[in-house]
Amino acid sequence: MTELDQHTRTTTTGDLSRWARGVVPAPHEEVRDRGPRFIAGAMVASPLAMTAWFLVEPAVLPREDAEVFLGSVAASPDRYLAATAMVALAGALGVAAAIGVVRLLRERLPRLAPFLGVVLVLSGLGLFAQVGFRLVTLSLVPDGSVPESAVASHAAFQSSGYFDLLLLPGLALGALGTVLLLGALLRTGVVSRWVPFALLAGAVLASGELPDPVTVGGAALGAFANLQLARALLSRG
Repeated sequence: MTELDQHTRTTTTGDLSRWARGVVPAPHEEVRDRGPRFIAGAMVASPLAMTAWFLVEPAVLPREDAEVFLGSVAASPDRYLAATAMVALAGALGVAAAIGVVRLLRERLPRLAPFLGVVLVLSGLGLFAQVGFRLVTLSLVPDGSVPESAVASHAAFQSSGYFDLLLLPGLALGALGTVLLLGALLRTGVVSRWVPFALLAGAVLASGELPDPVTVGGAALGAFANLQLARALLSRG
């Protein structure tokens, strides 16, 4: 083989190798690309799961009169169980979404972003406390009936400090996470300025204190705002 032939063969092989690497990414690159997409999907899916929860939920708020609350659960236990599944899904996706928020903000807010991520993770995990409470509640109304003993048990729980311990930490973490996220987004400008305000409005409307259509609309607004966060995360590669 002449020196010219060897040079031509080497050049051709090098060109083919570069072309192959461009067409077929290395396995670690493929895995790395899937990570942000999954996290971005979770950022949108978590509030959508919350929306589904509010749409399916048949029960009144658990702080209502014990007999009224248990009666609303007993009237549709299957829907209450389905709503409980949505709560669990929202919690799991919320943990993944918190990682997305950290990735989106850590370059510009290296100290605040990890702290915000911890708050959001704890808020997502707090939903699993509600899952446990809801499953216990279902066990109190077997076969769609509301025994007097169940009413007495739930009323005793409502009047104890354990009821507040179940609800207040999650509410406090959710409120703190929302406020910190609002400030971080306004400070960094990683998304349009209307997005953080939409997140805040969605959180207030979906608090459960307003009529069901408003609650669902608030959750949907939060999902749309989170879509903008997911797009910003993906655009950063």
